[in-house]
Amino acid sequence: MLTALLQNGPMRSTLLFLALLIFTAGAALADASPHYDVAAVAKIHGGIVDCVGCNLAGADLSNTCVKAHDLHGANFDGANATLMCMSFANFTNVTFRGTDLSAANLASAKMDGADLTGAKTSITSFLGTDLSKTKGLTQAQLNVACSDKATKLPAGLKIHICS
Repeated sequence: MLTALLQNGPMRSTLLFLALLIFTAGAALADASPHYDVAAVAKIHGGIVDCVGCNLAGADLSNTCVKAHDLHGANFDGANATLMCMSFANFTNVTFRGTDLSAANLASAKMDGADLTGAKTSITSFLGTDLSKTKGLTQAQLNVACSDKATKLPAGLKIHICS
């Protein structure tokens, strides 16, 4: 019966169209799933915060705390980390590309190799943080963030002290 339907010109076109529609809808649903590790995000929200190499890309981590914990190698790309308590944590080789770090506290965090390309840093605290080995950090990001004399920066960049 299927062979007969496929040999019918108009019916064949309709069946091919429906197959394409189903395939496209399935692909759209697959893209709608989160790009982050749901279990890793649940750990952060639950206060179980060592999360080495975890995928947090695009996650809402606002107002959570990972103070003094190990997240080296994690992917925060595009995440919402506003108001996140991140001081004294290990963010070695973490990627924060496009992450919203507004009002986050990164005081004295370990940031060697961290990629801050395109991150939003409005009133982000970098007090006492060594940023000298970060990637993608710009003066524009520092101009809206808070630093102090103990903050170390890559060559050519200047701290912005908040009063």
